Amino acid sequence: MTFRDLIRLVWSNLRRMRGRALMTALGVLIGTAAIVVLISLAAGLRQSAVGDLSQFGPVNQITVLPGAIFQSFGATGVSSDAVLTPRRLDEIARMDGVTAVTPREQVAVPTTIKLDRLVASTTLTGIDARAVRAMGTLAQGSPQLGRWTAIVGARVGEQFVDPRRRTTVQSDEPLDLYGRTLQVELTRVEEDGKTSTRTVRLRVGGVLAEGAGQDDYSIFIALEDAEDLVTWYQGQRPDRRNDGYSQAVIIVDDPEKVLKIEQELLLEGFLAFSARSTLQQINVIFAVIQAAFGGIGAIALIVAAIGIANTMIMSILERTREIGLMKALGATNRDVMSIFIAEAGAIGLLGGVGGVVFGAGIAKIIDLIAQAYINNQLAASGATGDAGLSLAVIPLWLPVFAIVFSLIIGLASGIYPALRAVQLDPVKALKYE
Repeated sequence: MTFRDLIRLVWSNLRRMRGRALMTALGVLIGTAAIVVLISLAAGLRQSAVGDLSQFGPVNQITVLPGAIFQSFGATGVSSDAVLTPRRLDEIARMDGVTAVTPREQVAVPTTIKLDRLVASTTLTGIDARAVRAMGTLAQGSPQLGRWTAIVGARVGEQFVDPRRRTTVQSDEPLDLYGRTLQVELTRVEEDGKTSTRTVRLRVGGVLAEGAGQDDYSIFIALEDAEDLVTWYQGQRPDRRNDGYSQAVIIVDDPEKVLKIEQELLLEGFLAFSARSTLQQINVIFAVIQAAFGGIGAIALIVAAIGIANTMIMSILERTREIGLMKALGATNRDVMSIFIAEAGAIGLLGGVGGVVFGAGIAKIIDLIAQAYINNQLAASGATGDAGLSLAVIPLWLPVFAIVFSLIIGLASGIYPALRAVQLDPVKALKYE
């Protein structure tokens, strides 16, 4: 029997019992649609989580904290000897794959930043001027960080408000800080209870490109300038040789090396984390969720497989004389077996294709309803704009996987009925009423 003859015979048989075949295929359709909808929901949740990953910073950076900070809270794996001293930072800078290392010291001083009549309250952060080039792309200006020069995040301009109106400065054209001079007012309380202030003028020499996470809202100054401000506020210079820095950032030349370097730092007792490791954890979590959701849908397909097997067994009983006649005319056991397995596979394939189309439609409807609900909630809270989130995302591999899986389920369901058909005696089959 040729392949063409097999297809024609299978198509003829399915048309003859089309009512039963369609009902059986409906079970496969429901199971396949369940797989498509559930896995697309898991993929959509994963995409939403990964889409917000920008808040953790670039994927080639590692944030390192001294172990002593967290040891007092009972954290395991950290060491009080893991201190970010200048000497230790120099050793880290010589590690394979490390492009630059910079302390990252926030100026923990009551600060008000002014620009003409506008006022902002944002973070001043001291970094090593030599590491600016490796930290990120500049949208404007130069990476040179000189004395009382600042490099600002892309969204720092949004933090300025007009104190007379108490409203944030927002317009079609964002506030351009490049080349402007910011007036920084610092406040401290003296021993006699009086308040003293210090005013520093910062010239904005560069603006970071947007997408650097929390850095988008920070103002970076040279580490020496930050030390100067902290010394003025505390009345004494911090002992970095012994106490070290509270935080450091490591820039790696290849994101693929991030996890290895991060693991080495963790083994030394530091607390290290990165956007790369966070992404890995998210992928693992959602892979488990997708597998669980897919398993739920697979259960429905297994139930449908029982229906296919039942349909084919009933077909054998109804076509016993036909099977006997085929054998009498010279059909081999292989030919008979191929017919029944092909019929079962065709039912599975039909249900799989229908399930993908139906499941994609259901997923799209769920996505539209979810987006409408989220946008309504945002509007009710006074927010503007579109959330832009997709609750259901269908990966390119999912339709192919669902159809192939349905086909395999159909073929597997036809094996037992095909074996029963092969075992029929031609003489007895011809006499079957």
